[in-house]
Amino acid sequence: MADSPEERRSKEVAPVAAPTKEAEPGKGKKEKKDKSAAEGKDKAAKGEKQQLSNSQRGSLTKSHIGVAAPMGMGAAPVAKPTMRYMPTYRLESKNPLNKERVENIIKAVMNRHYNDEYMFHPKHSLHMAAQVSEEIKNRIKLNNYDRYRYIVLVTVGEFLMQGLYSMVNFLWDAEKDGFVTYRVERPSYFAVCTTFYLYYD
Repeated sequence: MADSPEERRSKEVAPVAAPTKEAEPGKGKKEKKDKSAAEGKDKAAKGEKQQLSNSQRGSLTKSHIGVAAPMGMGAAPVAKPTMRYMPTYRLESKNPLNKERVENIIKAVMNRHYNDEYMFHPKHSLHMAAQVSEEIKNRIKLNNYDRYRYIVLVTVGEFLMQGLYSMVNFLWDAEKDGFVTYRVERPSYFAVCTTFYLYYD
């Protein structure tokens, strides 16, 4: 007899069971033991890696002078400890500034650089003025005047029938602070150096 349509559908839809192999006795236990041993080794390796990374992190957070940072990582800046001093209640300088010496230094440096051989040039004069001001400041600092700060201004210009007006205002102590000015004039240019010395406690 022919199969009914319902029987055909059930045969077509019914899944075919895959053939199963019978497990050999004792083999399943071995596989479980092997898996558990491999998992144990993986956990141990992960624990060692974590301990290494934790120790590396700890060594990176501790700031050791002379210890180089790992490759690819920038060295973290180490904050310098702030120096704190007890107040001395001293109101005068141990080595007070000598105005005549400062004037002599300014005259010597200005006359050496700005002489008859010097020719004014806008770009060259800019660099020259910066070098002269730095040299004057360094030579004044060599005298080791106690508790003074210095501002050195050097102005150089060419005589072209122009006018020049300059004004500076300061709030300072008239007894301890002051300035020294020296001017060099030649037919083609002028150079003015003004050095301010400011006393601070």
